Amino acid sequence: MEPIKNNITASKISTTTFIFLAMAPIVLIWYALYIYNFKHADNVFLYIIQIIADTISMSILLGLWITILFDIIIEAHHRIDIKTEEKEEALNSTTKPLSVDIFITTYGEDINTIAKTVEAAINIRFSHRTIILDDGKSEDVEDLAFDLGAEYITREINKDAKAGNINNALSHTNADFFAILDADHIPKEDFLEKLLPFFDNKEIAMVQSPQSFSNNNFIADGTSQAQDVFYKYVCPAKNVSNSAFSVGTNVIYRREAVDSIGGIHTSKSEDIWTTFLLHQKKWKTLFVNEVVAVGLAPESIIDFFKQQRRWATGAFEILLKQNPLYSDKLELDQKIQYFISNSFFLVGITILVYILMPIIYLLTGAKPLLISNGVEWLLHYIPYFTLYFTLTWLLLGQKIKLATMATALASFYPYLLGLFSVIFDVEQQWEATNAKNAKNNKKGSNKNKVEPIMKWIWPHVFLLIISIFSLLIGWYRVIEFWAVFFNTIWVALNIFLLSTFLSKSKFKNN
Repeated sequence: MEPIKNNITASKISTTTFIFLAMAPIVLIWYALYIYNFKHADNVFLYIIQIIADTISMSILLGLWITILFDIIIEAHHRIDIKTEEKEEALNSTTKPLSVDIFITTYGEDINTIAKTVEAAINIRFSHRTIILDDGKSEDVEDLAFDLGAEYITREINKDAKAGNINNALSHTNADFFAILDADHIPKEDFLEKLLPFFDNKEIAMVQSPQSFSNNNFIADGTSQAQDVFYKYVCPAKNVSNSAFSVGTNVIYRREAVDSIGGIHTSKSEDIWTTFLLHQKKWKTLFVNEVVAVGLAPESIIDFFKQQRRWATGAFEILLKQNPLYSDKLELDQKIQYFISNSFFLVGITILVYILMPIIYLLTGAKPLLISNGVEWLLHYIPYFTLYFTLTWLLLGQKIKLATMATALASFYPYLLGLFSVIFDVEQQWEATNAKNAKNNKKGSNKNKVEPIMKWIWPHVFLLIISIFSLLIGWYRVIEFWAVFFNTIWVALNIFLLSTFLSKSKFKNN
């Protein structure tokens, strides 16, 4: 049979959203004409810092524009449906074996959470083996596997974190395809029926589906909505350039393809690194925009920050150690897409700069721009500001939650930690998201590592204190009324968002 066609359903772009997307480059150029004009500089040092922050911000918006625009222009990759009979023919083909292993990676997650995932994985339609890969060395998890009828694999030394756990399982198995599920991502019964048919195309190495979350506390709400744009628009659009990458769970790999690169890449961000190597070997990947597994978003500040730091570290490793723009093994559009994806986490610099600039002005009177003509500055700034937030609102297609804004603002710290860890080559311990007891050493041990919360939130507490102090100083000695008033609005908004994040979020899992 002919290889089945891609069923990649991107979210439809509304006419209003398209108009704002079309306006994006015009608005960016209009703002850049003002901000990059040195005659508008006031304090030179602050001006340089502002230029760096604005350049990152504009680059991210431009990257989003490029990615989604090509998705709109080149529709063929996601507008063709796969007929039911074609799916069945691909699954039941006798020309190739369709042996599948489903790996469930665990490392100290709650036993009840693991049980739900394992039960659902066992009940997935289509012949497969369900195997628990337990890096927690838990006797409870081993007993659970026996009770539910799953297989169980562990190892003595947790070398290379999750990647090492998967590679160890690959050394004990030989299925043609293997799926990876995090311990808290419950698959639907049609998980394999939805994703496996795409491998009828022998060039496909990986098929990725979205992450979707069922929990709804403050951080989970914020992180879930923040990823909507990524999964609804960005990921499907990357199919245009064959640059869709793994997000670590809800994914199926072709064993032959992974073997061709020496296994799962042994990085803390094994998912995007593995896909990067597959693309360099000329394999193809797909993102299928259909939820086939539902998981749990981070629920505590510590879990959220660790997850974000891990993602940022992986991105910066690729960006700084093997810049995709210089790869002679990638196509030009792949280079651009990898650069866009991995440079996103530089937004941590932008967020921190945007928080600090109004504080610095209120405390010292120093400012990056010489705004002698406030009207001229507003004419350039307001369209840029409006575009940034209106486009986000339109792409989400719903009200932007307070939790989304608060978690986005607070995320500057884990992003910067990821950047510094790569620059200074600082080793990080890998831990599963929402793990309650990351067990170590011998099987059955239960050593809980207690981390002080201030290790993670001290920058936010410091910024809150200095922000309040800056308001007192700024209004004690008013230099320019409207400048003080404008900067007060930004400082007050940041105080509100940071304090909301700290007051409404769980500090750690119980």
